[in-house]
Amino acid sequence: MVLNQKTEHTYPYSWDVVSRAFWNKYPNAKLSHVERVDVLNRYIDSEGRLHSARLAKCTQNNMPSWAESILGKYSYVYEETICDPVNKTLQLKSTNLSYRSVATVNEVCLYTQAKGPDGLFSHTHYTQDAQVSAFVPFVSQKLEKLSVSRGAETAAKGLNAMEAICKEIFQGNFALCEPAKATTLHAKINLD
Repeated sequence: MVLNQKTEHTYPYSWDVVSRAFWNKYPNAKLSHVERVDVLNRYIDSEGRLHSARLAKCTQNNMPSWAESILGKYSYVYEETICDPVNKTLQLKSTNLSYRSVATVNEVCLYTQAKGPDGLFSHTHYTQDAQVSAFVPFVSQKLEKLSVSRGAETAAKGLNAMEAICKEIFQGNFALCEPAKATTLHAKINLD
């Protein structure tokens, strides 16, 4: 069985502000479950779109003890992002690399420019769709439900963190955190 978790949100900020906030989302005290994010590959294609592949190390902070005993304390998530500054779209695809024999979580997020109440493209629409499949007999449904509820909880925290960063950028108060040491590796994992 596959369970879906969907989130939709409209940021009251332009796509330029929201996409800048996206690239500055980590490290973030509000999202402490993400310990680090390493850039594996990054390039600009012939259409001017930025392609990035990143690897995130996450801590399972809010995991029940029964699930932690199956899944462990840490997990790794691979993401591919295509940022198109001409068409004002940013698409992210991610999947778990850890515990794939237990469960898979495939997520697609999309940021697109949207019209605000003034009729101008002053807002940004965000959609997130995650599909969770668990493979452990007798506890698959329990794992899927847990993953979906954790995903919804994490999505809410992510929205709050992004709103705060957008507000700081919009008000001119945003200060970059000291960048983490990035490791550049050339790896490609197909998410399709």
